Amino acid sequence: MRRYSLRRRLLTLLLASVVVAWAATTLLTYNHAHHELDELLDAHLARSARLLLAQEGDELEEIRIGESGDAGPYGQEVVLQVWREGRVLALRSAGAPAARLSPVESGFSDATVDGRHWRVFSGWDVERQVLVQVAEDHALRERLLAHYTLSGLPALLFGVPLLGVLVWLVVGAAVRPLAHLGHEVNRRGPGDLRPLPDDGIPTEVTPLVERLNALFARISASMQAERRFTSHAAHELRTPIAAIRAQAEVAGDGTDPAAREVALARVIEGCDRAARLVDQMLLLARIDERPSQDGSAHSRLDLAAARVIADLAPAALDAGVAIELATDEAVSVAADGALLEVLLRNLIDNAVRHGGPPGPVTVRCTEDANCARLEVADLGPGVEETELTQLGHRFFRASSARGPGSGLGLSIVQRIAEGCGGTVRYRRDAAGRGLVVEVLFPSRPAA
Repeated sequence: MRRYSLRRRLLTLLLASVVVAWAATTLLTYNHAHHELDELLDAHLARSARLLLAQEGDELEEIRIGESGDAGPYGQEVVLQVWREGRVLALRSAGAPAARLSPVESGFSDATVDGRHWRVFSGWDVERQVLVQVAEDHALRERLLAHYTLSGLPALLFGVPLLGVLVWLVVGAAVRPLAHLGHEVNRRGPGDLRPLPDDGIPTEVTPLVERLNALFARISASMQAERRFTSHAAHELRTPIAAIRAQAEVAGDGTDPAAREVALARVIEGCDRAARLVDQMLLLARIDERPSQDGSAHSRLDLAAARVIADLAPAALDAGVAIELATDEAVSVAADGALLEVLLRNLIDNAVRHGGPPGPVTVRCTEDANCARLEVADLGPGVEETELTQLGHRFFRASSARGPGSGLGLSIVQRIAEGCGGTVRYRRDAAGRGLVVEVLFPSRPAA
């Protein structure tokens, strides 16, 4: 997996942003300065021409312009010409061409003479006898513009490395809490699931710390549940195994054939109880490992209930309990068919075992616009109000429970319902009798 340094990445991005911003600013400054410089120098050309035109005609001819050594680096870049009637060259400055600078007779124009590009201002005197042209080499303007535009380059070349050092130090200080957080996680053992401290953590990192703490809490709760499950499973398995051993010793040591037969029968019952407990624990483990359903599967709840009732009815009748299916419509639910039958089997078997005769056990399937509903009701002793909230917890058995059991049946029901996006509710019936288990499923159109 490719990794990168957050500090180095931030430094690179920030410096790149500074360079891009400087380049964009320089471009905008160049365009603005170009416009302002052109206007300024054009105004200078026009003012120079008007000063010359203010001279009297004879005075213009007496002006003598010679070479000047102290004219500065831009002395030869500005030239002038004086033309009598626009045709006879009466005066020109050093560096000015002999040919007319521009054919335009009034105002500003651009012209090229002898390979040099000039910006020219032309103007006439009042009598239109004298034409004055003052010109400036465009190269001067370009040099001035480049000089002022790039004058900030040395500062940039010095400032960017300095800014890089400052950014490196500032980013290092900013990410130091992340380094401390990494060290805190690194030095913890596998079983240390205490919440990470959130003191001094930047606001941007707080959601990450909160998610990690929530993850640690879920893992801790899962590990505690597994420990409780293992402890309860060991306790529940110890009881039938101890009973099997005791009855086996009675059968082995006894001399009375009748007592031996009873002991062996109880050994078989203990084996069946242990096998049922192991099967339930394995089933619950498989359900826990199975991911939640995405809602793509759908099954007929009424048909699944009919199949399960048909399987359980003979054994229930032998126990003196009748099972009734009360449904007049096709009810579809978003659930896997095999898991749906496991849920129904556990609910109905639990009702038969603990409801008992005189029964009956009623299974009802209904559907409305919002959900599909499954109800399994018995007429047994029911469950105390204080214990209703604990139903569905693993290895919990109500104080009024009849017959053998391990307290995993309703846990399996609860887990399957949650995996299908459903909920389980426990209550007494309208007359305050027995136990009604209600499972609500997301409904699906009938297949």
